[in-house]
Amino acid sequence: MSNKLAKHQKQKERLTGKQKKVLFWSCFAALSIAFLAVWLNVFLTSKALHRQMEDMVLGEDYDREDVVITDKKSEDATADNAISQNYFFYYHDGKTNEYNKRMQVPESVYAEYKVGDTITAYTTDHIKYSYNKAGILPDKKFRNNELMKVAGVVLGAAIGFLSLWGLLNRKIS
Repeated sequence: MSNKLAKHQKQKERLTGKQKKVLFWSCFAALSIAFLAVWLNVFLTSKALHRQMEDMVLGEDYDREDVVITDKKSEDATADNAISQNYFFYYHDGKTNEYNKRMQVPESVYAEYKVGDTITAYTTDHIKYSYNKAGILPDKKFRNNELMKVAGVVLGAAIGFLSLWGLLNRKIS
C-alpha cells in the first residue's frame, strides 16, 4: 500500500507536459530578451566610446609623450596557480617626479621593448599612461562594457544549452 502511495505522490510532484513547455518557452524568451538587451547595450556603448575616441583632439583632449622604460616585469594574474600573465613596464614620471609608475601592456609589446627603450604613450592627465589610445578612455565605462560582453557570451551559451536540452528532451519523450 505504501508503495502505491509513494508512486502517486511522485507523479503529483512532476510537471505535466504542458507545464514543461510553458516553463521551457518562458526561460527561452527571458534569456533571449536579456541576450538582446545586453548586446544592444554593448553595441551602443562601443559606438559611443568609438565616437569619443574620434572626437578627441591631440594636444587638447589627450597628449602623447615618450616614456623611458626603467624596468619590466611579468606577474601571474592571480596568486593561485595562475594560467595567465600580466606584463608591465615601469617608468619614471617626469611631470610628477614619481618613480616606479607602471603601465600594463600586452605580451607582444612587452617582448618588443627592452629596459632603457622609449615608448610613445598616450595620456590625458600626465599621471596615467597607456601604450594605445583606447587605454585613456574612462576606465569604468570601458571596463563595464567589457564585462557586458562576457555577460552576453554567457547568456548566449545558456540559450544554446537550453535549446540543446529542449531538442534532446523532445526526442526522448
